[in-house]
Amino acid sequence: MFVSLMLCLSDKSRVRSAHDSRNNKRSEETAIRTYLPVAFILLVPVAASAVPWQRDYVVDKYEPAFYYGAKTGTMEPGSDCPKGTTPDSDYTAMLKTTWRSDAEVADILRSATTAVNGKFNTNREYRISSALRNRSFRKDIDTWVNPFTAPDPGMQEVTGKIGEGFNLDHNATTGFVSPTGEKGVDNNLYRVMGCGMAYRGAPYSAYLSVRGNDKMLEGLYTIVIRVSGNKDPMNDDDAVVEIGYSPDHAVKNSGGGVVPDYSYRIVKDAQYTRTKAVVKNGVVQTAQTPDLRMPGFAWFENNRGESVFHQGILRLAVNADGTSAGLVGGYLDWRDFYGKDTFDTNSSAGTRETYYHENQVAKYYALKRNADGLPDATTGQEMGISAAYRFTVQPAHVVDPQKPATINEPLTGTEAATYRELFRKASLTATIVSPPVRKGGRRDDDAGPADDVKPQADGKREASNEVQRATP
Repeated sequence: MFVSLMLCLSDKSRVRSAHDSRNNKRSEETAIRTYLPVAFILLVPVAASAVPWQRDYVVDKYEPAFYYGAKTGTMEPGSDCPKGTTPDSDYTAMLKTTWRSDAEVADILRSATTAVNGKFNTNREYRISSALRNRSFRKDIDTWVNPFTAPDPGMQEVTGKIGEGFNLDHNATTGFVSPTGEKGVDNNLYRVMGCGMAYRGAPYSAYLSVRGNDKMLEGLYTIVIRVSGNKDPMNDDDAVVEIGYSPDHAVKNSGGGVVPDYSYRIVKDAQYTRTKAVVKNGVVQTAQTPDLRMPGFAWFENNRGESVFHQGILRLAVNADGTSAGLVGGYLDWRDFYGKDTFDTNSSAGTRETYYHENQVAKYYALKRNADGLPDATTGQEMGISAAYRFTVQPAHVVDPQKPATINEPLTGTEAATYRELFRKASLTATIVSPPVRKGGRRDDDAGPADDVKPQADGKREASNEVQRATP
């Protein structure tokens, strides 16, 4: 447009000059001075005009951003965990209490093929998880609901200096150093959980990462991102990022990867955030947002739902190989993390402490000890723990649904939410809270014989409101 205008105006000048050849030189100079400013005025708006743009994505991988300090595998010692992955649980030590004898512990742990009085321990895993539920100073206390009633057994934490995430507190003297050299990276959830078997490994290779991403792409949930602006998609200081849940399942190819350029609806309700961002040299980063809400990392129907990153930040960049990857972080409510991790069902901690070889009591104390944000206005206690999750994306088309779309809520009962609330009440008030009575036939864990849970006598325990002081 610049060239066309100049040629047009130049031609007009030449025509007028020829037509007025009998006029003096001053007339010609006047004509030139008249047209050149007009050309300048017309060209400036064209050069600076804003062109709306939009880039849409669907997440194809998602996991906790836990830096792996070993060179290979998932178990080897590394700079993150010099002792390697946390070893298998010592159930003899975990089950021993002042009121449970060595003989009782040995009976719980005996082999499934060893008979005692003619009976085989065929439901060994179930018996272990049921016994782990009660290991406080009194046998009637539910330890998972009241973890502070058992001593802190200690937890193998990350001791390395490298970590992924954001400088949430704007203090470069605390936290980790990023793989690229940025100081002050806050990710204490990694410090607590990073040596665990379920989470440790190279990016997207840890056990729960593989399982979680498989379930996500099978339709457990879908995350979509929409980035838009009015300037240049590579550099825009007034861009907008939207991230949220889509009810549409990811479209996969024959190899299991996500096919690009399909359309996905976005739900602008729970699990949704719209916030300001800056794009610099193709890297998108949001402003620090009070509550960045989005679908949480999940691998099971009962633990999917919303994650809230308080003082959250999202970054999305195009890698040198053309792929796009991002990071989201902020402070998570550590009690909310413990509650969801422990109570997928009323007692999923049994699975954590057997199959994953975790220790929920140790985890409770480690989360509380490493909490580093969101201080309570009254007590000063840190209510949040810094965290970061990484993800990769594929190009897509994110659209607003013509008809209101809703979140497909988890297919679960109310027990998990009830137990989470009871734990929260207990931990905030330092009082012992009794859980609801588990009726006969109700399984005590994710798996196990239904008839192994016996009805409790009437009046043995109040339905859910019994509260006692947390002292022996």
